[in-house]
Amino acid sequence: MPGSHWTRIAGKEIPSSLELFPVIYDYLEGGWNILDIGCGTGNVSISLAFLGCSVTGIDLNREGIELAKDSASRLNLSGKLKFRVEDADELPFRAGEFDLAIMQAFLTTIVEKKKRHLIIREACRALKPGAFLYIAEFAQNWHLKLYRERYLRDFPLTKEEGSFLARDPESGEVEFIAHHFSEKELVFLLVENGFEIDYFRVEEFSTRTGNRVNGFVILAKKV
Repeated sequence: MPGSHWTRIAGKEIPSSLELFPVIYDYLEGGWNILDIGCGTGNVSISLAFLGCSVTGIDLNREGIELAKDSASRLNLSGKLKFRVEDADELPFRAGEFDLAIMQAFLTTIVEKKKRHLIIREACRALKPGAFLYIAEFAQNWHLKLYRERYLRDFPLTKEEGSFLARDPESGEVEFIAHHFSEKELVFLLVENGFEIDYFRVEEFSTRTGNRVNGFVILAKKV
């Protein structure tokens, strides 16, 4: 089933097409305690640990977490990094534990609207008052024929505008359902679950297959 794709995929095949956008460094302070939600194999977590931050990365993919732990050990960063297999909609952390949370092309993999709200609410709970959530997420690209056709073709199955069936580039088999957000949808997801928008910008993203698309980069502040 597509819904279980992210637990079954080999760790080395977890896509990681986005780098942190420079705006995050305008907010970031050394020594912060950071939560990386949907960390994959830990690339973003590792880059932040090199800046002097303490980082906890969580992901459902057990093999990806093991690869992240191995990388941290090889780089002598184990003291700054923790990696755990956890579900983002039920975080095992106390309220107000983190200075910053990161979701890097993560919400696109969450099919259920209700679960997206749970995830944002949990991230808010785990952050200190006034702390920030950094989100880099794919926008709906109706201006691009490729994605316009996918959104329309797959709507009878996904039942949600902007969602489509992501297929294996070689076999054409369905791997998972992906969701691209409208600006309104993503903003309301945040403001309805404890955040206000501090920074919002449209940027060009690269997909796992190399397509250039629009995306949103957001810094949302816990109210």
